[in-house]
Amino acid sequence: MTNTFAEGAEYTMPTQRLRRNPPSPDRVPVFGNDMQLRTALIPDRIRAAPINHDYELLAVQDAQNAGYLREIQDLAAELARVAAFAAVRGHNQTDQLRVRQLESALDATMTDAAAAGIAASDIQLAVEQGRAGAYWIDRPAHRYLGRIAQLTDEMAGRLSELDTYRQRIAELEHRLAQARDNA
Repeated sequence: MTNTFAEGAEYTMPTQRLRRNPPSPDRVPVFGNDMQLRTALIPDRIRAAPINHDYELLAVQDAQNAGYLREIQDLAAELARVAAFAAVRGHNQTDQLRVRQLESALDATMTDAAAAGIAASDIQLAVEQGRAGAYWIDRPAHRYLGRIAQLTDEMAGRLSELDTYRQRIAELEHRLAQARDNA
């Protein structure tokens, strides 16, 4: 790699291109064959820079949307489970009441989700996957919102773990200070 200057901006340009495994019809490139060459056209200060955009408002909306889709999918899955169970053992009043409650809750949640601006196709996919018996925890209807929710949960777990470590450090510092005072 060599550093070249184009109108004052620094670029890292590959000096030679090696192709170890030429593409064949049965091989699918992982992220494009010419990625290194394409990214070399972007200045290093831009390519490696952190994202400056503030996603706070979008994060709130995404969390709300994920919550609606999760509720829709889980209600539809629970409705399918209860209806199938009721069909096997015979429809009694308790099962019929439960099915009506789930249907009502599902309809209300779908209406709320549509009012919140969630695409009808996303709502329908959540209903379909739920009716197929898949709860949100098994297979989220929306790939990206499911991943965001998963990462948010992981982050909350790590922050909780960090707080526990901080408390433990404070306790140990207090014990150490007491031990020094007593010595």
